[in-house]
Amino acid sequence: MMRNARRYAGLIAKLARIRLSKAARKDCEYRRAIFESFREWGGVYIKFLQILGGSSKFLDGWGGPREMEIFAQAPREALNLAEHVQIEKFAKISSEPVAAGSFALVYRGQLITGEDVAVKILRPSIQKNLKTDLKSLRKLCWLFSKFLPKYLVDYNDAYDAYAKMLIQETDYRREIENQKYFTELYSDHPRIVIPKVYEELSSENVIVQDFIEGPALADVMSAATRDKSAAKIAKELTGSDIWEQVILAGGEALYTAMCADYVYGDPHPGNIILLSDNRIGFIDFGIIARRPTSHEAYYNWVKSYYEILCGEDKFQTLLETTVTCFCPDISLAMQKCNFDGENLLEVLASSITRKLNNEMIGNTNYAQSFRDGHLMDVFIQVVGTRVIDIDIDTVNFELLKAMQAFLGAVTILDNREGGHSFSEIMRRSMEYALENANLTGVPRDAVKATHYGLTESYELLVNTISSLADNDEYLFNLVREKIFA
Repeated sequence: MMRNARRYAGLIAKLARIRLSKAARKDCEYRRAIFESFREWGGVYIKFLQILGGSSKFLDGWGGPREMEIFAQAPREALNLAEHVQIEKFAKISSEPVAAGSFALVYRGQLITGEDVAVKILRPSIQKNLKTDLKSLRKLCWLFSKFLPKYLVDYNDAYDAYAKMLIQETDYRREIENQKYFTELYSDHPRIVIPKVYEELSSENVIVQDFIEGPALADVMSAATRDKSAAKIAKELTGSDIWEQVILAGGEALYTAMCADYVYGDPHPGNIILLSDNRIGFIDFGIIARRPTSHEAYYNWVKSYYEILCGEDKFQTLLETTVTCFCPDISLAMQKCNFDGENLLEVLASSITRKLNNEMIGNTNYAQSFRDGHLMDVFIQVVGTRVIDIDIDTVNFELLKAMQAFLGAVTILDNREGGHSFSEIMRRSMEYALENANLTGVPRDAVKATHYGLTESYELLVNTISSLADNDEYLFNLVREKIFA
């Protein structure tokens, strides 16, 4: 307890000094201080950093590929192997971990039957200090939210996501079942490798699985320098094209969200193994995301995004499919409010599109962001406020979190490497997913019912108009023209 108190006091003192300093970019210094302290503390704090570091916003202005080390190697701790594994089943096993994750230590071994295996053991410190560290972390998140604006990092939201993930990641029996699902899903895939689990040697705190030989994407990213790119390092180590491997990882995440029951939920750079022949391996199945509320709506959202990346003028369609996909209940309620052939969702989407077109005239930042494929970032900048109090349902929130770490890593990798563009990576990932979804067939499972009655739908309309009048006069006038014409 005293050690924790000293830790927290030290971090608070750092943040206070930054606040009182004359630093030009205090927000960057706050995030750097949090990162460095949490990395040193290890354990649950490293895992929390992985959530924050998965967003390029958290590293913006100070961090880069080297900070990807948090996804690959965490501090080690002492552990007596004989207390955790059936030693007699192994011909040999390393005395020290070959990898150290935030929650687990990984040893390399060989079974007496000859198979090369990885032995993943839940850290004893996680089991011992879990409840205390979580309570302390919640208090720290409340403090951080006072130092940094929400639009950069919402620490309270990050904590809520983290606490839920933590429960999942310490349940190894559940993780084994997850891994078996993906082993079956990818059993015939020529470029995706999932390690086999040896259930008879595993337990509630141990998973024994095939060892996948190859560097993690995080290792390659953190090893990159000005003189030697991540692409060159990956080529030397595996003979593969790192961009083809990144596109494959992204494409599979999108495809499974369109057609499968579950989506790989933790595709951060430490869990993507780069292999020969442009193949990749996925490891760590403690977190998976359920399928979206509607596969069909998710497919339509990706398709509208893809069409814009291909040069089509369909931003309004993207906005409509975004709400329909991630907030189906509110989308249906909006569609009940009709005005001269247009419903409320269409009115809002067309008005926001008009504002975007106006804002982009002469604004090179917006135009460049749009060309680079950061379409939703542009949307957030243009609207400037929450048009309506939309809550994304739990299922779709899991999907967004599953994508966040991957997209953050791609952004950081692209910024550092040059020569490739985020929009091209996104376009090709989406193309891969759409082509495979069309071959497989997308379930026709659009959401058709909402808990909003007609009265509640028009209350939603009134709240929307009121919010616009208070926060965005330009957008309010555009909407008013359509509704009260």
